[in-house]
Amino acid sequence: MHRLAAYSASLTLLASFALACAGPESIYEARVRRTAYGIAHIEAENLASLGFGEGYAQAEDHLCSIADQVVRARGERARYFGRGPNSDHLNSDITMRALGIYSRAGDDLAQQPQEIRDWYDGYVAGYNDYLAKTGAAKVPGWCRGAEWVFPISTTDLAAYHRAFTMTSTLFERMIATAAPPSSRTASSETRTGFPLPDVDRASNGWALGSERTASGSGMLVANPHYPWVGSNRFWEKHLVIPGEMDVYGVGLIGVPGVAIGFNRAVGWTHTVSAGQRMTLYSLDLAPGDPTSYLYDGNPKAMKQREVSVDVLGEDGTLERHEQTIYFSHYGPILNFQGFEWNERSALTLRDANADNDEIRGQWLAMGKAASLEEFQAAHAEFQGMPWVNTIAASADGRAWYADTSSTPNLSAEAIELWMERRESDPRTAAAWRLGLVLLDGSDPTFEWVDDERARDPGVVPYEDMPQLERADYVFNANDSYWLANSGNLLTGYSPLHGGEGTARSPRTRMNDLTLADLTEQGASGADARFTMAELKEAILSNRSLMALELKDRLVARCQGRDSVFIDGEAIDITAGCAVLEAWSGEYELDSVGAVLFREWVTQYSTEDLGDAGALFSVAFDPADPVRTPSGLAPGSLAIERLGRAVKLLDVAGVDVDAALGDVQYAARGDRRIAMHGGDGTFEGIENFVRNRGNGTTLEPLERPAGVEGSRFLTEDGYPINSGTSFLMALEYSSEGPKAEAFLTYGQSGDPKNEHFWDQTELFSRKEWRPVLFEEAEIDAGVVSDRLIESTEKVAPEETT
Repeated sequence: MHRLAAYSASLTLLASFALACAGPESIYEARVRRTAYGIAHIEAENLASLGFGEGYAQAEDHLCSIADQVVRARGERARYFGRGPNSDHLNSDITMRALGIYSRAGDDLAQQPQEIRDWYDGYVAGYNDYLAKTGAAKVPGWCRGAEWVFPISTTDLAAYHRAFTMTSTLFERMIATAAPPSSRTASSETRTGFPLPDVDRASNGWALGSERTASGSGMLVANPHYPWVGSNRFWEKHLVIPGEMDVYGVGLIGVPGVAIGFNRAVGWTHTVSAGQRMTLYSLDLAPGDPTSYLYDGNPKAMKQREVSVDVLGEDGTLERHEQTIYFSHYGPILNFQGFEWNERSALTLRDANADNDEIRGQWLAMGKAASLEEFQAAHAEFQGMPWVNTIAASADGRAWYADTSSTPNLSAEAIELWMERRESDPRTAAAWRLGLVLLDGSDPTFEWVDDERARDPGVVPYEDMPQLERADYVFNANDSYWLANSGNLLTGYSPLHGGEGTARSPRTRMNDLTLADLTEQGASGADARFTMAELKEAILSNRSLMALELKDRLVARCQGRDSVFIDGEAIDITAGCAVLEAWSGEYELDSVGAVLFREWVTQYSTEDLGDAGALFSVAFDPADPVRTPSGLAPGSLAIERLGRAVKLLDVAGVDVDAALGDVQYAARGDRRIAMHGGDGTFEGIENFVRNRGNGTTLEPLERPAGVEGSRFLTEDGYPINSGTSFLMALEYSSEGPKAEAFLTYGQSGDPKNEHFWDQTELFSRKEWRPVLFEEAEIDAGVVSDRLIESTEKVAPEETT
């Protein structure tokens, strides 16, 4: 009987006890240690048992979220929850089934190497083992006793992963409600187009090389800005297979392995890419037949897929909903606002991640990499990154940026024609204003180009993707690859990877100012080389690019002005002007002036942030993308909007000199925890925090009503439930990797568990916690130590 004691002397007693009580031989065995804040350190002798330990431990903390995502991926939300508000559950189920999420997940698994299949089998066995031992009626969290909490299969898990990898699933409302105009009668449900989905994905990623670190080794900041609710939360883990893998970091709930983290050779993080993961196609329909379109001058019939979904009625019975979903040869037809299906045209999409099943193997290879070269080779071999940039730092002092996300591969001719159409065709221009590429689907010129070097037909191969290796720094803050380092602008790539020579967001500009040491404070000190303390201070400085650029200019305008007339009412701005004058420009808990400045700057539009106009006086200059646009625009608008901000706060009952921590907070369980940080888009703060809805799970979420006229203020202040999530500072030293971190919303999803709020309180106080990576550190910090094993295989495969 193989036991962990064979390679871990510290388990000798546990192993001896287990042998004395030996029963059937275990299929899975893992050692799971928990240290402070519930962090899980999992060790096993193979990948299958490692998955078992992680599945068990992760289910302890987040079974409800995993179970919910399985139901979604199976296309069964309406079965358990009814049609849902605005038929959202029904639309989700229709789309999951129409796209074949479940059936294709089975195909994905069948094509994986045996160790990957074993890994998934082990994870599912661990999840099911925990559920069997605990019982659905006693599972902690919001799903306790729910009918939809049941043992899952490996295909269930793979289907969930396919659902979040594909871009198409973001358009479930548009796919499920698309219908030809001939099917709409006066008595049928009105089908108006849906707007572009609001996706909450952002991040900062910094990698420092030998020229910018005090040690001469690599340093990294991982700062994904992700939700604090729902399934897109991270779970922290340390995964060890002795002699084979030793990796620490986080992954999304329900996903085995480390997505962001480090080993002894390289540390890495991801940011959501600004490139294109799909292309839209406008189809010219065949005259008299709205389900056929013209392609290369000839009619081509749409494919029809019949979908059946069980829907829970108000009386508790299930009704069968039947619906036809239409596809072009590119992909599903969409019901997109402003591009609705009519007698003349329809809209469809092609998804660059539709055939992406390489992400599992890539993350595993990244975690095992023994050098930056091996880490890069994992990207080259698998090409599985779905929609993220990678920022990495190595122990030997190198910094690497790459956008290897799945990207459509268009020919040079197609790109040139598309760019011409952006100027001449109103629909193409309208799509581009939304950040979308719209092509003529009737013209074969716009087909994706197959390249034998690429992961799958039609996507850009690794060799042609933006990459930059430096000895000083690289970074990304969700703008395109062009500005990964202001001293080495990247050019010459397909515009589908993102724009070149275009304005950067205030947050991107603040990132580069910090890393290039261009701020007055000088984030890396007199020697221009970051220490660990300086790195942590820099990422949580809470300095606002917009305040640095505009605050003093605004104060100069308002000084000497007693009041300004707003809607015929004289608003006294003297107190507000004095508050801004005294404000440091930071968004700390005790910052007085941050609230007023926020209400002032957020009255401008996102379009105002990129060039001269209503807000800035100096236009964007591609030769100086970090320092421009700049200056406060002339005229009275700035003072008028200051008056409106003062009036808004007064009406909302917020003092003009309120400290940020009195107004901005995170609700964690029954605790209201003051929060620092701000908005990256309008305020240009690296520590990006905000309030968003829960767009992924059905986990209950209460959101206070907004204050009229304000972009972010609610009747209860500024609630925070999104943004800085897993924040890690990493340094390679002569003694190995050293890291400190926050998982801002905690390791547990149960509001009654202390690990639901304990790290939020740490984050509020900026009290970084050490990451325990070395064996001696873990042993000294162990809170619990268990040998988890099972003689059972995973549950039988299920189909829907």
